[in-house]
Amino acid sequence: MKPKNLLLSALLAATFSFCASASRADDNIFPPAEAAKNFVNFDGKGFLINNQRTFIVSGSLHYPRVPRALWRDRLLRMKRGGFNCVQTYVFWNYHEPKEGQFDFSGEKDLDAFLKLVKQMGMYATVRPGPYVCAEWDSGGYPVWLKFKPGVKVRQPNAEFEKYVDRYMDKVLPIIAANQINKGGAVIMVQLENEHPQGWGTVMPNDYFKHLRDKAIKSGIEVPYFFSGLHHGSDPAGNNPWDSKGRTSLWYTTEFWPGWYDLYGPLDAKNLRRFDRGTWKILAYGGNGYNYYMLHGGTNFESWNNQEDASSYDYGAAIGEAGDLRPIYYRFKRAAWFARSFQEILANSENATDDYKNAATNPKIRVTARKSPAGTLIFLDNNTEETQETKIKIDGTEYPVAKLAPGQILPVVKDFQITPVVKIKICTQPILGFVKQGQLTTLLTYGTLGKGGVLNSEELFPQGKATSEHVFDIICACEMFPSKSTNLKLIELTEEQADRIWFVENGKDTLIVRGMPYLGDFTITKDGFTARSTRRICADLIGERGK
Repeated sequence: MKPKNLLLSALLAATFSFCASASRADDNIFPPAEAAKNFVNFDGKGFLINNQRTFIVSGSLHYPRVPRALWRDRLLRMKRGGFNCVQTYVFWNYHEPKEGQFDFSGEKDLDAFLKLVKQMGMYATVRPGPYVCAEWDSGGYPVWLKFKPGVKVRQPNAEFEKYVDRYMDKVLPIIAANQINKGGAVIMVQLENEHPQGWGTVMPNDYFKHLRDKAIKSGIEVPYFFSGLHHGSDPAGNNPWDSKGRTSLWYTTEFWPGWYDLYGPLDAKNLRRFDRGTWKILAYGGNGYNYYMLHGGTNFESWNNQEDASSYDYGAAIGEAGDLRPIYYRFKRAAWFARSFQEILANSENATDDYKNAATNPKIRVTARKSPAGTLIFLDNNTEETQETKIKIDGTEYPVAKLAPGQILPVVKDFQITPVVKIKICTQPILGFVKQGQLTTLLTYGTLGKGGVLNSEELFPQGKATSEHVFDIICACEMFPSKSTNLKLIELTEEQADRIWFVENGKDTLIVRGMPYLGDFTITKDGFTARSTRRICADLIGERGK
């Protein structure tokens, strides 16, 4: 029997099957209102946050799927992994389970969650629906809506829009009050989700126009869009793209590094697949990404849909119990690299044609991104075997560490890392670099005994000097290429790189090493206190290593 009102069985079947479909072609974003432009904006090359080029590294975490007592813990695990943004749904039926009775208190306190995100120094993207999918009961629709006569969902329908407006009148003001231009964390809003007709800025009918008008009237001033952007398990595809002619940046709201029927760490094949998928986004011109899910959590009570049980682990990088899986550390490497070189990645054009023949091994594919801040050349070993190559730049060949199967290695070129030091070429994998007072600390990593090269140009009033340091990583070591440059180099193995943690300390960033995970961290008059997953020796790398 097919009811003539909400949640037609045929509609639900179409809706849920669409949740797993590929992304739609339109990936444009509505620009911010004038009042928000100096706080969050974008162009065809990337985000601008507070007028600074910013690469967004985001992960999905749904506050209803995490006990409030654990919100901070899970957000801290995200932040320690290099994530600067969290994405969450708002579930309509969670907040209005009984008609007209809204609840935004306790575990359901959306305002408190968004304020905590801000307190953690992170950004937020909020997706209030009204339909969300998310393997959640009825995709977020309250069950009482099913019995309202004349309601037709996800289309122009005055009766449906009446109830949507009542819900939006409660949730949108909370989101609006937490926008970045209001001193909050919210930098983007998504309306609807994975609708068959309208993605990005496409408005095929009055239902979408109604949602847009409601958002604007409710004070949404940050960028917003419909349904999603570039959903998929490999959202970058197979070819680089150019920023020329684009008015919106490239961003994926759902990069799926797992699935709702998985639990526990990924197998080796998927570990490689999703690590590679992340680097493809960087190599091809992406300006940010969001993993769905980064921490899946739990479907409490009976909020799971008909396909799921209580667990929503998703095979995610941060497990249901807060455990950190191997993919977490891979994501961490890419995240800190992307944020360290966001001046390039959030403001670049495709320079592949200039470097496509740079690898001496023809099995290595080369892509490149170039900006006023420098160039990133990506060496891609999309084979099943380890490959060796050199890279030839401006007539000079440089050594490169062996590339593992599926590995994409970024080579940094012509990047001004300090006021007096420019990296001319670095073929060693870079974890990232941080500012520590007058000191800049650069961290590299690699496989034991494998080589790379860092060639830097030191700029002084009297002229230029070139210095070269050839890597031969046997154990971690620290050195100053030149004491006058205020640049410190730390060489690490891959295992040691996974035990490096960056901690904000005012305007500077401290480096803590030696722990499998760094939780709460406090500077004391005698040193520091840190919480880890178990007792382990650790030390702090601060100003000039003190």
